[in-house]
Amino acid sequence: MSQTTAPVTFGQLSVIRDLELSAPDEQSDGNLTSVYELPDGTTSAEATAAWAALVERHEALRTIYDRRPAQPLQIVRPFEEFQLGTIELPDESRGAAEALAAEMAEREILVESEHSWRAVVAVRAGAPRYLVGVLHHLAVDAAACVLLEEQFHTLLAGGPLPSGPVPQPVQLALAQGAEEGQRRRTIEYWLKAWDSFVEEDRQAGDTSHRVKAGLYSTVAMTAAVRLAERLGISVQSVVLGASAISLFQLKGRGRVTLGLMAGNRHDRRWGSLVSSMNQLAPMTIEADRVTRPDSLLRAVYLGGLERLLHGSYSMDELRERLTTNGHPNPNPVLFGCYFNFLGEIAETPEPGATSLDGIEWTANAWQGSPSFNLRAATGEGLHLSLTTSRDYLNPERTGLYLATVEAVLVSLADESPSSLDEVSYTPLRKVNQPI
Repeated sequence: MSQTTAPVTFGQLSVIRDLELSAPDEQSDGNLTSVYELPDGTTSAEATAAWAALVERHEALRTIYDRRPAQPLQIVRPFEEFQLGTIELPDESRGAAEALAAEMAEREILVESEHSWRAVVAVRAGAPRYLVGVLHHLAVDAAACVLLEEQFHTLLAGGPLPSGPVPQPVQLALAQGAEEGQRRRTIEYWLKAWDSFVEEDRQAGDTSHRVKAGLYSTVAMTAAVRLAERLGISVQSVVLGASAISLFQLKGRGRVTLGLMAGNRHDRRWGSLVSSMNQLAPMTIEADRVTRPDSLLRAVYLGGLERLLHGSYSMDELRERLTTNGHPNPNPVLFGCYFNFLGEIAETPEPGATSLDGIEWTANAWQGSPSFNLRAATGEGLHLSLTTSRDYLNPERTGLYLATVEAVLVSLADESPSSLDEVSYTPLRKVNQPI
């Protein structure tokens, strides 16, 4: 089988343009880690065979990229047999495997010359315990990571994978190129939306120190679900709305532009595609102090749906049109404030974890990250993870912000305030200081 060359998809192009903003020593920021637990008795050969079957099935796992042309290319190589190596773990804990994955992710994957993954079988006393991998964001997004893990375990258990044609990134790229009417309408939508964005929330060379903090809250999760059910909207939009209300309070503002991450999997043809389909879908949220919170949350829900339905577009085409129109800030990648809803992946912290009774701080946040980057995951509790810059929201207020989001959710659910002025912003827990 010969290799196949095609233009990149809109999602792949977004990742490429985003990586171009990173310094040469920051290219590993595109690496995503994976840790798959192996059932007792699994051999290294069986783990290798299951992973190899996925590499053969999904072209994104054997694709390299030519970023030199004005329109970058994806080049799918034919499948070749391989054998995974093994690495001995210091103990059998998942934490040890995750530490190994983090160490592996520090080294850049050279997507121009090597497949966009690396993996090993992690063993303890010679017995395979985990498949530990690193996958480049060009090959996977969060949804694709979940699909790969499910299919890996299905193969190990001896089960069949879904039958029928497997969607591939080349097919998506060709379909996107052929849908000229859809492309034109989407670009026109974003051209009209561009003037509504808050310039302060665009990324404009903020090099101030970043800090990262996290909060896990079961009470916030309960409140968010209650609000979503009462208003007939999504939990995602409830959390987004509460996040905006909290920013209004701490920064003394009435408008904020947040870059939502569009998953772009609403078209059933591409729902099971292994590739990166995420793209930025910016939205401005605004209110005044007498705005009814319920009205704001409903507006966020409807506005978010509209943005996400227009979340698949050519970054290059939009930038060219914005430049032609004389827009002073035409780069669609340059947004400084992000909200990324990660879905149902929040894990309950271990007993005694600091996030159960305060703010959990993480050292060495990526200094090239956006000025404000909030990630939300749901489960038994709501997990919020925030990276923010000193200039946008100083370190002391970063922890306060997360506690404020929790307080806002509880206030909206329990008290049904009639205006933003009546919302309780007082934290329900101790806000400790950054490390």
